[in-house]
Amino acid sequence: MKKINYIFLIAAGLMVILSARELYAIEYARARYDSAIRYIKNKKPDFALLEFRSVIRDFPKSPLAQRSAFAIAEHYYDSKMYYDAIKGFAEYVKSYPDSKANVFAKAYMLKMIEEIADPTFEETNMLEDIKKEFFSTPLFLLFKEYKETSYKSPYRNKFKIRYYIDNIEVYRNDQLFIRITQ
Repeated sequence: MKKINYIFLIAAGLMVILSARELYAIEYARARYDSAIRYIKNKKPDFALLEFRSVIRDFPKSPLAQRSAFAIAEHYYDSKMYYDAIKGFAEYVKSYPDSKANVFAKAYMLKMIEEIADPTFEETNMLEDIKKEFFSTPLFLLFKEYKETSYKSPYRNKFKIRYYIDNIEVYRNDQLFIRITQ
């Protein structure tokens, strides 16, 4: 009987230690992410980029890793590093297909590909595929002119997307970012 009690105590102790370790990891990821947000507020985007990368590297399964991946790609866009931004947003769309920010990542990719002076065949195909995805789900409007969705990115950009019958408008910080037509 004593052996069973000892085994039970050891098992319970291990469970407590492992759960405490997981809680510590979640809190550590949150601290890194919050540090990145503070760097953004203080207009130090390069330091924020390092913090976002550490969240992804150290805690890849965390929901904060998802937000950090979007932030990194957005940083590349704001720094006019379009190749890295397209790569980052494409990876984001592939890794997090159910994310609310997915549609905004696609809008970023469309914007960059449209701005490329002489797009390659692959880039042109990607552009057409993304446009098709935007218009693939049927839009049902009842008593409204448009359907609207919003998102606030880690880089403090406020996005709105308006789905009209014949086009889609994406706003970034209340300014038209891109208009997508069929």
